[in-house]
Amino acid sequence: MVNGKFIWCRNCGDIHHVSAFDRAPIFEFSVGEVTEVPANDWRNFMARHASHKLEPLVATGNDYWSNGSAADPMSVVYVEATNGKETLVLRRSRRSIEEPVHYEIVEGRLVETGLRLEVQEREIRKEMKLHHSWSPAAPPGDDKIDLFVALFREVVEGLDPQRVRTGEYSYTDENVSYGHLDPAVVAALLARCDSYFSPLELESIRRFVEAHRDGCDVMTLIKRRLVAIDQHAQ
Repeated sequence: MVNGKFIWCRNCGDIHHVSAFDRAPIFEFSVGEVTEVPANDWRNFMARHASHKLEPLVATGNDYWSNGSAADPMSVVYVEATNGKETLVLRRSRRSIEEPVHYEIVEGRLVETGLRLEVQEREIRKEMKLHHSWSPAAPPGDDKIDLFVALFREVVEGLDPQRVRTGEYSYTDENVSYGHLDPAVVAALLARCDSYFSPLELESIRRFVEAHRDGCDVMTLIKRRLVAIDQHAQ
């Protein structure tokens, strides 16, 4: 989440994000030597816009990382901010890692369009093939694992994302949380599998599901937050 304060120049549209890094020094490299150059980004911004109309903005706490990753310094981020009278959307981006981030105002509002449930297909396959003990059943082949994943996906497609209880939040993707697999869903999945797997295989599947359905484990559901910029919402 992008928190903090901004200064908006109403004359030229420039935006400065007020942060603890305003006074971070600049390091210049020359002939094997490093020189530390003092900096004050806030003071420089105020000096450049001394005769302009400046307006403070405060982030509302609603933001959207377009690629999901808060750790990626090249991520494009949409930040909702307000001046107390109107709410604006700021787009934060940079053209290269060497350049500072740039903020610009985009028309519209951040609007959540819903949630999408996803199955952790790759992680399930990996866990089933490499780590799960299938005793007393024989380890299934790729075709049986693919069938299980497909049946799980069919069950999940019938769920209401709003009714799936959130367990944990992703550390790497701001738009993702993990949904707990409730007993009723487990029962529906096992019932769907009953026609395709032997009793021993079904028991091993039950053990697998029960062992991996909490926290952010492989049988939890990905709840992906969907956000759009609605240019008609003001």
